[in-house]
Order: sequence, then structure tokens, then C-alpha cells
Amino acid sequence: MPGVAQGQDVKVRLYTNRPPDALSVRALEGNVRWRPCPTCAENAVLELKIEGRAEDMAVANGGDNFYLSGHYELRPASGPPFATTDAAWIERRSGRLLITMTMPLEEYVADVLMAESGGFENEESQKAMAVVTRTYALRFIGQHAKDGFDFCDTTHCQVFGWKGANAAVRSAVNATRGEILRYEGRPAETYYHQNCGGTTAAAQEAWPGITEPYLTSHADSYCAAHGAMLWETTLRVDEIERALRAAGLKTPAGWRRIEISARSESGRALRLKLAGGSGGNALLSGSTFRFAVNRELGWDKIRSGLFEVRSAGTDVVFSGRGSGHGVGLCQAGAEEMAREGKSYQEILSFYYPGTQLAAPEASSGSWQKRSSERVELLSTQPESDAAILPIAERVLKENEEAIGWKANAGVQLRVYATLDAYRNTTGQPGWVAATTRGRTIRLQPLKELEKRGIVEPTLRHEIFHVLVEAKAKAPIPLWFREGIVLFFSNANGRNSAAVEMTDEQIEAVLRSPKSRDEVQKAYAAAQSRVTGLMQQYGNGAVLGWLSSGIPGDVLRGSASSSGVTTHR
Repeated sequence: MPGVAQGQDVKVRLYTNRPPDALSVRALEGNVRWRPCPTCAENAVLELKIEGRAEDMAVANGGDNFYLSGHYELRPASGPPFATTDAAWIERRSGRLLITMTMPLEEYVADVLMAESGGFENEESQKAMAVVTRTYALRFIGQHAKDGFDFCDTTHCQVFGWKGANAAVRSAVNATRGEILRYEGRPAETYYHQNCGGTTAAAQEAWPGITEPYLTSHADSYCAAHGAMLWETTLRVDEIERALRAAGLKTPAGWRRIEISARSESGRALRLKLAGGSGGNALLSGSTFRFAVNRELGWDKIRSGLFEVRSAGTDVVFSGRGSGHGVGLCQAGAEEMAREGKSYQEILSFYYPGTQLAAPEASSGSWQKRSSERVELLSTQPESDAAILPIAERVLKENEEAIGWKANAGVQLRVYATLDAYRNTTGQPGWVAATTRGRTIRLQPLKELEKRGIVEPTLRHEIFHVLVEAKAKAPIPLWFREGIVLFFSNANGRNSAAVEMTDEQIEAVLRSPKSRDEVQKAYAAAQSRVTGLMQQYGNGAVLGWLSSGIPGDVLRGSASSSGVTTHR
């Protein structure tokens, strides 16, 4: 049964902090299949050895890219091995191997859940974490878009499990398949942590720019009942000084002690004072201080913001409770709630009050496939939805002639039976007619598009995105991809009035849209920007940048796209 985000893929960078300089890829079943480019001829071997340095390359004519498929194991020279049946892209860069895995969302949820809560003893808390992990992934997909992937495998995103999910984790993922938390129609910001110390933190205590009403500070008796996680750390003044300077923070000369000058609503250290030196005093954000110290000296040094601090000669002693930022779901509290018989729905309501649990789509039938020459249709009501196939075939041919290349793998259309099913699956509001990822176009119900008279314009726009994504080599900014699509699909509107926005502003809106009007302005600005480039450099040169990259003198400071396109 299709559910929320069923079929969604995510791109995960493996070995993020320590990219290997050598890697063995060994077939676990059949052969390892690899190619040096997405459309190159495929090679099949039992084992593939890849070195980071070109002169040490064990594979003749391998180049700098390897696209892998099959059932195989990645075994780096240092680091844990990883077995998978998912596709991987390995890029050789500066003597290191950058490994990006493309996997289904539900598989990613299971791997993260194994790392983040594989030790949970209760089924309901594990289910709650499955929903939280899935929602977090959908809300923050593209977090590393500028580097060509969605998530890293560290605590910066969500920790990734290397050993594969156990039966309990698989059960929790399957039991909640597709379910996410939503607030005002969007996936919620489902932050979580290990132990809140008895009081959760409001989001703005950790990140001043986040003011979501469901991320509030409140007492957590369940965490307290689970037992206080007490800790104490002694650090030398010179160690702290080194950590702060490594983070680019200025400190007063000769400071000798740390004082807490302000606490947050939850009692966490909000501002710290560095005092006792000849250079005066300095105030630092508590969260900035903790992050800087932990990044340099170890993530277990100052485990939370709930601490007291005292000086002892050349040492500073931190005594605290809890672990993590304290925002959102407390894993210790969730486990206790489950132990006391609370359901995963009750756990989620306690930690994210005001959000709604979006259940999987109530399907009237399973997905069925219909195909024409180069277009594949997935639908739960294919007899009526098949009317879109000849339109898509014609538009595909016209788009290919206009842009100058073909969609080698064709196009896949996934038409949802209801607006609720479409919104729940894609996480998009009702005014978004379709979304595209790779060669798959996800569409609102055909009758809705027909009622609005936008079947062909929507297909034209989305199929241009399929063609652009087929040529784009990450990282290419989203404003540039979108602008090219708009240039070709809105040919009659190329001379419309320009909207003044910088590349960075357009990129920010397209990646995190807040309103329809804001998106329409960004669309107009992107189209105007690309139209100007086409006029200045010529269509051929600009389209060539999809593969070669945009010249530095052309860029005006933009971020890069995740490759996920959202269209209004």
C-alpha cells in the first residue's frame, strides 16, 4: 500500500568525515556492475579496487567517476564495511573517494533508526522514532545540496547505521510505513536528542531563528523517571582557549574563569562570560560555546546546556545533566513513556504538541503500470489515467527537439488518486501541481489538472525538468536548473518584467518556499536571469554549463540544488 513519501529516494554521503583513499568493491551475489558515466557501457566484475590517486588506479580508463549497481560490499582501507543493493556514485577527488549512495527513503529510515535508537527495548518508542526519523528526512532533504547529496552520515544530519537494521527496527519501520508528522501542511521539524535532563528546550534556545510553536520548553517527568543522566567534565583553560580560537571566536587576553550570565527558559546556559583576565570580559552564546568546545575536544565533553560551572586553578569544571540540545523528542523520556504503556501516537503528541500524524494513503488499489513507447504510467486507476500517455509522448518529443537532447531512459509518471494522497506523499501544498525527481514525475489527480486546464503545461514543465536533470552534473544551482526549464517551457513569456533578486535569494526561496507569491517571484527572477544568460552567451553555451559547471565569473553567489524540483 503506497504511503507518505512511498518511492522517495535520498542521497547519502558515506564516510563523510573520513573519505577513504582506497576502496574494494566485492560482489556478494552475481557481479558488481560499474560504469564511468551514467550512460556509458556497463562492466561486470567480481571485485573492483579503486584508489584515490589517479596514478595508482587499478581499473584501466576508470576516470574519476564510478557508478555502481548490484549486490555488493564496500570495504574501505579504513572504516566499517557496508553491504548494499543500492546504487552508488564514487567520485575520486584530491586523493580521496567520495561515496554517495542512492536509497529508498524507508531503507534510509531503517538504517538511521538502527544507529540512533537500535538499543530501544520498547516497540512504541521505536515506532515513534521511526516517524520522527522519516519526518526529519523529508523536512530537511537536500541539507547538503551544494555538495550534490541530501544527507551526511554524521550527527550533523542523522547518524547512519552500518550493520543493517535488526528485526525490531524493521518492524517499527514497517508498522509506521509512510507516516510523518505535519504542521500546517508541511513536514514538521522533528529534532530529537538523547536525554533532556527533565526539561525539554524550546527550539530558539539552540537555534535563535527557529520558532516553531510545537518545539517548546516543558517539564518531562518521563525523562526524570528514567533517571538523571549526570555528568562532569574538567577542562584546562588553555584547551578551551584553543577550541574557541579554532572556531574563529575572539577571547579576552588572559581570561581565567567562566561564569553563566544568563539562562534560558528551560534553565540551560544561554550566555557565558569569559572573565578574570587583563583583556576585559567577553560574552558568548552558550550553544556556540558548547559546539566549539565539543567539536575540537570531543562531543562528550559538555554533554548538554544544563550545567553549572566553577573554576579550579587553571581548570574549569562543568557539572551537568542530560545529553544533547534538548529540543523535540527526548529518547530517554520516549522509552519511559513506552515502558509505561503509552502508544507511539501519545509519545509524538507529548513531544511535538499541535502536530498531526499523517497516516499512509488509504489506497483503493495497488499501483498498476501502463506504458506507451517511451512513457511509463503508474496509477491506482490506470484505465482513466492512461489518457495522459499520448499527451506525454507528444510533449516529450517536442521538448527534446526544443532543448536538443533525449531522455535516454524515458519518463515515468506517477499519478495520485486523491489530493490528500498527493499532498501526504510529496509534502507539498495543493497549489503545487507536480514534483519531479530524476525521471519520475509525481502528479496531482488527472481530473484536478484537467479541471484547472493545466495538464499539458504541467507536463511540458516537468518533462523539461527530466531533460535538464539528465544532463546536470551536481553541483548545479537550483535557480539555474529552474531558470532553464522556465526559459523553454514559457517561451512566450521570456520578455516579461524582471523581478530583482540575487542568485542567493532565488536559491533560498526555491529550496525553502514559504508562500505561493514568494515562489512566483523567484520563478520570474530565475527565468529572467537565465534569459539574460542565453542572450549574452548563447543557448548552446548556457546549456553546456549543466554538464561542465557555471563559470565562476557568471555566478553571483548562489547555493546549489539538491536535484529535487518543486513546481507551482
